[in-house]
Amino acid sequence: MEIRLTRRFLAAAAELNARDRAAVDAALTQLLQVFGRPHAHSGGSVRPLDPPVYELRASRALRIIFVKRAATLTMDFVGDHDAVREYLKNRR
Repeated sequence: MEIRLTRRFLAAAAELNARDRAAVDAALTQLLQVFGRPHAHSGGSVRPLDPPVYELRASRALRIIFVKRAATLTMDFVGDHDAVREYLKNRR
């Protein structure tokens, strides 16, 4: 499994403070260890939204949205609950 970062994700991540960026990095590292192992997902804070779209919790308030295609997990957005809701509404 590999992780790919979109420009939209990188732009959103660039606006985060150092603590939130560290939380995102830790969540992405953990994602590689748990994705594809459903019982580990709950511990890894992965939630299916509308497969192939998933949500990964990076912190209590910060969420990462990603899309699974074959063996690639494409990180497409990172933000708080309201930003994620807006992203998902406009994505469809």
